[in-house]
Formats: sequence, structure tokens, C-alpha cells
Amino acid sequence: MGREIREGERGHKRGKKKSSAFRFIRRLFLGSVLFLFVLSVLGYVIFIRPEVNRLRGIAYDKLAGSNLKDLTKRADTVVFDTDGQQLGTINAGHFVYDKIEDISPNLQNAYIAQEDRNFKTHHGVDYKATLRAVFQLVKNRGRITQGGSTITQQVVKNTYLSQEKTFTRKIVEIMLAQELEKMYSKADIMEIYCNTNFYGNNCYGVEAASQYYFEKPAKDLTVEEAAMLAGISNAPSRYEPVRHPDLALKKRNQVLKSMETVGYITEAEYEEAIGKPLQISQNVQKGTDEDYMNSYALYAATIRMMEVNKFPFTYHFETQADKEAYQDQYEEQYNFYNRELRAGGYKIYTSLDPKIQNILQETLDKGLSKFQEVQENGKLSMQGAGVIIDNKTGYVVATVGGRGTEDKYNRAYLSYRQPGSAIKPLLDYAPALDLGEYNAASVIDDHKFEDGPSNSDGHYYGAVTMREAANRSLNTVAWQILDGIGIQNGLDYLEKMHFSGISVKDNDALAVSIGGFTNGLRVVDMAKGYSTLANGGVYSNKTCIIKIESDKDGVVADEKTIQNTQVFREDTAFIMTDILKGTMNTEYGTGRGLQLKNKMPAAGKTGTSNGSKDTWFCGYTKYYSAAIWVGHDMPVEMPGIYGATYAGKIWKNTMDILHEDLEPEDWEVPDTVVKEADEKSGITDYVSKTAKQRGEENRKKKAEKETKAQIEKDIKTYEAMKIQKLEDVFTARTLFGKIRDSLNDITDEKFKKEYQERLFTKQKEFLVIEDKWKDEIDAYIAKKEEESRVQESIAESKAKEAEEKAQKNAKRESFLSALTGLQSLEYRDGDTEALINDAIERLQELNGSEDYYS
Repeated sequence: MGREIREGERGHKRGKKKSSAFRFIRRLFLGSVLFLFVLSVLGYVIFIRPEVNRLRGIAYDKLAGSNLKDLTKRADTVVFDTDGQQLGTINAGHFVYDKIEDISPNLQNAYIAQEDRNFKTHHGVDYKATLRAVFQLVKNRGRITQGGSTITQQVVKNTYLSQEKTFTRKIVEIMLAQELEKMYSKADIMEIYCNTNFYGNNCYGVEAASQYYFEKPAKDLTVEEAAMLAGISNAPSRYEPVRHPDLALKKRNQVLKSMETVGYITEAEYEEAIGKPLQISQNVQKGTDEDYMNSYALYAATIRMMEVNKFPFTYHFETQADKEAYQDQYEEQYNFYNRELRAGGYKIYTSLDPKIQNILQETLDKGLSKFQEVQENGKLSMQGAGVIIDNKTGYVVATVGGRGTEDKYNRAYLSYRQPGSAIKPLLDYAPALDLGEYNAASVIDDHKFEDGPSNSDGHYYGAVTMREAANRSLNTVAWQILDGIGIQNGLDYLEKMHFSGISVKDNDALAVSIGGFTNGLRVVDMAKGYSTLANGGVYSNKTCIIKIESDKDGVVADEKTIQNTQVFREDTAFIMTDILKGTMNTEYGTGRGLQLKNKMPAAGKTGTSNGSKDTWFCGYTKYYSAAIWVGHDMPVEMPGIYGATYAGKIWKNTMDILHEDLEPEDWEVPDTVVKEADEKSGITDYVSKTAKQRGEENRKKKAEKETKAQIEKDIKTYEAMKIQKLEDVFTARTLFGKIRDSLNDITDEKFKKEYQERLFTKQKEFLVIEDKWKDEIDAYIAKKEEESRVQESIAESKAKEAEEKAQKNAKRESFLSALTGLQSLEYRDGDTEALINDAIERLQELNGSEDYYS
């Protein structure tokens, strides 16, 4: 009985202890929650509430005194030339604002089904959809795969906000959306949305789109037509049906499925609608002046608006996923600002010169006049394009996009073509000079090699200087030079000059050295690149936009914020220019005969792609740079046509006219350039005083880069290793030593620290295992050391025997040499000769025996 009481007391005490512990944990938890709550309130009061109030103020200012329907009253956007004269108008008579009753219910339903199914019930923001979008954003590591914006938020984006993707902008967007819902009815918001969307092919607003694609008013759109338009406006450049009919059809059917799911159409209506093909009219409306000058001006103005609003332009991508994510962002913002300019109310002041434009247009048309074959679309088959830049200002002054003035497709900035050898100065030669790894007198072996290119004429010249190789346009030399400096180093220069269209696949493709790009390059980018050489290596980001004025906000963009970039050193640009003069001035230059009149100094380069599918001439003087392309829209081989054939002559004829009244002007030799003999070739040529030092520095950088790449590879192997047998221990030790020694040579302290930490972290794991196997490891080491000693002993014996044998052999040869000398004596008696011959015969009898070497 007493024992039971004592047991009960102990149990009671244990229960009291558990109860006390529980109360302590509960109090700790409640205290922590209270502390976090108080901390959150303080944080909100101190940090968040002021920011929310600030954002609320921004939202109020945006809406104060505004009337969204003022968009119907915007004046046309007008483009002016370099003299302030009107070049044209954008969307004149094209944009029509439709009332909601003039917009087909099919389109309204399509938008609701596809983009905002809670449109009729939410108050501007669909928080569930927003949370889903945030969840998907996190799940997909920052890649946008699902939108969270309502139609009301889209209206805000289309009318009030820039397209920058910031947290602040999103908060303002949400606040504005809620306020809009108070100011306007759902019908008003849908009406504004349909009228402020961009549908591709210059169609701003639903009425313009309906008339262009279907030749009917927006109120008469059928279900399938409405679905197609709803699909387009989300990403016009991707889904517009003229250039992308398959994608447009697929997107249309997705929208139709959404309409069937929501209940706007029946299953039977859905099946009927998806069975219908796209039927596009392309009914171009009159009133829009979008010739080559105006279309380029609008494009350049759109880009300038994006720059002013801090769009992060990118020209190099490591992965295709990065490229696609960027492209989505680019298209969204480009469409926004292009749509804004097309909506009217802007004045675009440009550097475009109609006189120079006419000279280039007439010269190009005349130069290609013998080619009259017509494509199925009615356009001339043989085409050409050109861009001229004023080197004194850096502005584009002329842009011709094709033959004649009726063709609206501006190949000068829209078309990507293979540049052939015209890219060599910008990608291969100038970077090689700039990095100090080559100079004009550097000798390279021009020869046919495995997996390499051929020279266009099939000839190989052996040891040639870089100057001669550039003038002869030798493919094998350009290939070797880019391989020598590194593909990415060359592409870095194109990136600095804002070359667009470079593919991820080009990052490690040596074919780019001779113009073999995945997508090709644009005429305008080539002109800008050559203008960079003409201007001492300085790249100007100017296009043709001098100023953009808004009727509402005044000047929204000008040249004050445009910055120049020193891409190439001044001495590099001078030496490259001096080399390129030889294209026209040397007897073996690929552009011989294209020298300008009046002894005007000029430099340039021909370009011809494989099969002569694309032909180029790019060149410059101190006054102007011009790039000319000739080829077909759908690339076809043009036997017998090269860069100098038509493109070169168009370039020469245009430049001759432009320079008629200008004094010849040459480039001055920079202070950093001297003439001296190359250390290896002994040939005297221009060279930069600092080239040798830069070359050594770049070789060290390149070596370290290669070492880093090997370390990254080795550390992954090391971290993946598992020790399962004794041999693995020593394999790991060997790799550890290799990585450790390589890291000691790295100068990048951040890199070194990171990889040393990874290396020693993994080594600790191995040391634990090694400690358990210590006896076996010691025995293994002893065994290996003994084997090594035995091998060393055997090797020593063999070496000793070989040495003794060599000594005996030397003695034998010495003896024979002496006997041969005696034989050659002119005076000797018969006894002496008999003794000599007898000695030789006896020695030969011993050949191969042991006594032979004794």
C-alpha cells in the first residue's frame, strides 16, 4: 500500500513537471507571437505606411482631373526630318474609338474567358489570381508563366504606367485599378480596354484590327474572329496571323476552349469554330505614311522611349531560357510604347535627310535595275537595303529598306542576314588588335585544315600578314584569329555596339568568324559598327531620334541622356582603318576599283556569304559610313555575284555623290601609334605602343579563365566522388592536390575563396573515411613505396647496363675509326697493310658476341 502511494506521488510530480513545461512553451509561443505582432505594427508604421501613402499619392495624381476617353481626341503623331519639315504622320485617319455597343459581345466574352473570368464581380483586382501568379513565379524561379492582372489592371498599364516591372509600379497599378472601378462602369472599362490594345500590323484599337484582318466593323466579329483578336493582343509580335499563322490558329483555339469552358459558347459551337481556318484579308487603311523613313523613325522612337524608361536592353545571353524570358519582356514593352506613339499626340524630330535618302534610293534602284524577276507577293525578287550615318554627329541620316518606294518592308532594320566577311573587321581583326594579341604585321599560316573553312577562291597563300589576310579576305586566317583570342572575347565587342539577333548558339560557334551566324545581322547594326571604327573606336547609341515631344507632357526624350562608348581603342580604330583602305587600294583587295573620286580617303570591306546568298559592302570616310546589302528575301544562291559586284558599286556611287563638294580628309595618326618591325616576322607596320603589354595581360587573363573553367570541372568531379575502395582514396588525393595547386595560381580572390571552401569541405568528408581505414591505407602506401623502390632499382640497373654498353660501343667505333685512318695512309709497306686488314677481319668475326664489346 505504501509503495503504491509513493508511486502515485512520483506520477503526480511527473505530471506537474509536464504541465509546467507545457505552460512555459505556451507562454514562450504566445510571447513570440505578440513580439512579432508588435514588431510588424512598428515596421508598418515606420517603414510601410509612409511608402503606401506615397504610392497612394502617386495613384491620385495619375487620376486627378483625367478622362480616359480623351484618347479619342489625340492629334496624329507627326514625324519631322532634319530640317524640321514634316516627313509623315502615323495612324492618320486610321484609329477609330468604338463605343461599347459597337464592339462585338463575342470579343468581350473572349477577353473575359481568356484573361479575367472574375471581371464582372471583382473590384479591380483579383487577389486569388494574383496569388496564383505569385506562386507560379516562385515555383518557376522568377519566370513569368501565368498572369495575375485583371482587365482593369491592363487598362491602367495601357494608359497610365510605364512597363517597368517593379514592386512599386505593381502597387500603384493595383491602387489605380481599384480607383478606376469607382470612376467607371465595367462596360466603360471593357470599352477602353478594347480601344487601347495593340493587335499587330499597325492596328491600334479593335476597330483598326477588325478592318485590317477581316474587312468588317468590330461589332460584326464572329466568335472565331473575336477569339483570334483576343489571342493576338496578349503578344502581337508572336501571334499576329500574317507572319505566324500556325501560332495564331493555336492561340485562337485556346481562347475558344476558354469560352466553351466558361459557358459563353456550347460544345457544338466550339467544335464548329475550331474547324474553321484563319481567313485574313490584310486590308491596309489609307492615311498612314509609313515609308522607309517614317517606319524607321517610329521604330527608333519606340526604342528611345524604352531607353528613357530604363528598359534593360540586353545583347548577350548564356541560355535559351534567358533569351526567351528577355524577348517576352522586350515585346511587351516595345508594343506598349509603339502603341502609345501610334495613338497620337507626339512629335518625332529626326536626323533623317530626304536628299540623302533619295540619293541612296535612286542609286540602289539603278544599281539593281537589270533584275526584274518578281516574287509571288508581287515584290521584286532581287532586293537591297542600305543605311547611311553622319560620322560627325553619329546620327542615321538615311535608311532604304528595299527597291522602290512602294514596298513597306524595311529590310534595313527588320531583316537579319548573313554578313559574310563584312563582319571580320568588327569581330576578328579589330578585337585582336585591341587585345594586343596580334598586330598588322603578325604572320598567320593560311592553309586548309580539318574542320575549318575554305577560302572563297580556293587558294591558300601560306605565311601572310594580318593586313594582307584582311585585304584578300582569307577565311582561314580570320577563323584562326578568332579562335586565338576566344569567340566570346570577339562577341563582347559586338555586344558593346548593341548588335541584336545574336543567338545563344553563336556563343561557341567559330563559324561566326566568317559571318556564319544562326540568325544573321541587320544592315543598321553593320553601319553603326563601321561608324564606330570611323570615329576612333567610339560607339554612339544614337539612331535618328533627336527629340520626342508629347502634346501633354512636353519633351519626353532628347539626346542629352545618350552616352557614347569607347568600344575600341583609338589606335586600334586607326590601324584597322588603315588596313581596310587596302580593300580598295591594293591590287589583291576584294574591293579593288571601288576607290572614291576626288582622292577621298575611304576604308571598307566586302562580304559574301556561302553560295553568294547575301552580298555586302560596308565602308566609311571621315564624313559618312554606309552599309549596303544585296540579296533575296528568301535566300537563294547568286552565282558570280560578290560583295564588290553590286553592293560595292551601289556604295561607291552613293558615296561619290555625297562627297562631291567635300574636301578630302584623312585620319590622323594617334600619339600611341608608331611604325616598327614585328618581333617575329620582321615586317614593319603600324603598331600600338602598348600592344605588347596588353597582349601579355590578356594572355594571362585568358589562361586564368581556362584554369577557372578546369577548376569548375574538377571540383564537380571531386564533389561527386565516393570512396568505396583503397584506390579511390588516392585518386581523390591526387585530384585534391591538382585543384589546390590550380587555385593557388588564381588572382580572383572571390573565386579562390569560394572554391577553396568547397574543396576543403569535401576533403573533410574524405578524411573521416580515411581515418577509419588508416591501417589499410598505411599498408597500401608501404606496399606502393616498396614497389616503387624495386622499380627504381631495376631502372637503375638497366640504365647502368645501357651506359656501359654505350661506352663500349663508343670505344669500338673509335677503334674502327682509327683503323680506317690507317687504311687511308698513302705510304705503308705490305706488312703493315696485312696487319691492319687482319685486325679488321678478326673484329668483324666477333660482331654480335660478348667479346665484341670487351
